[in-house]
Amino acid sequence: MSTVICKALAFVLMISLGYWMKTRRILQQEDSQVLMKIIINITMPAALISGFRTFSIDISLLFALGIGFGMNALLLAAGWLCSLRRDGQTRALYLLNVPSYNIGNFVLPFVQGFLPSEAVLCLCMYDAGNNPYGAGITYSAASAASGGDGRLSLRHILRTLFHSPPFLAYFIMLVLYLPGIRLPDAFFDLCTLFGQGNAFLAMFTLGLIFEWHLTREDAGEVARILGLRYGLSLLAAAAIFLLMPFDLVIRQTLCLCIIGPITTLAIPFGLSCGCRQSMIAALSSVSMVISFVLSLVLLILWA
Repeated sequence: MSTVICKALAFVLMISLGYWMKTRRILQQEDSQVLMKIIINITMPAALISGFRTFSIDISLLFALGIGFGMNALLLAAGWLCSLRRDGQTRALYLLNVPSYNIGNFVLPFVQGFLPSEAVLCLCMYDAGNNPYGAGITYSAASAASGGDGRLSLRHILRTLFHSPPFLAYFIMLVLYLPGIRLPDAFFDLCTLFGQGNAFLAMFTLGLIFEWHLTREDAGEVARILGLRYGLSLLAAAAIFLLMPFDLVIRQTLCLCIIGPITTLAIPFGLSCGCRQSMIAALSSVSMVISFVLSLVLLILWA
């Protein structure tokens, strides 16, 4: 328990440091874009690759992929139904922010810091099911709802996925390991060294991008969207943890993924759909806080 609390406090300190440096104007919120590029192109792929050192095929990993895809389908349908008869921009907010998860920048550091190394592979499989939604499915639905062309293009989704370094790293390693090709330990040692910086950079960047400027009416809308998202996610997490017959580490990893925050891609997609920047920033920021608290509560209960 004390180890979990110490690591949790370290994560809080990382986020607080990023926010403090922004408020002191040592760094600007725009600087988060540079850090995000470092995370996406270097530390996150390295952290994902390092998880393949002990890779082995397990039915629970395929289950994780199905859960990642299915949870997003459920949340997208819920966002669609609950936003019927609303204006186009509000519907777009629901469709972009009720489904899709920020797995790499948020959940991965928790899994790295608190769970055994094999949990990273389960996270990768969940994210493989999650990625198509964040990469294009939710945006296509939101674009249609807000008055855009809204055409769902499989080609566009695949192009987005295969231009994503984390997804490419995971896909290449999976292709190599399925036929039994094993890479040398020295390669994994190097990836582990680079991947160790992922947790700090990800948490520090979350502090930089945290924002909250809303009217009371807009705050109510944010609360409804997040209430729908986290209400369904918590029910699903409880069902998986209590009812699924898989190893404890697999169930813990899936629970952390399911309560993860909104994908950062919801921000540029929301702006493209005409949503107000203040609403988008608030949804992203509050989602990070809620997911952070829920993740810590679960980890303390599991300790």
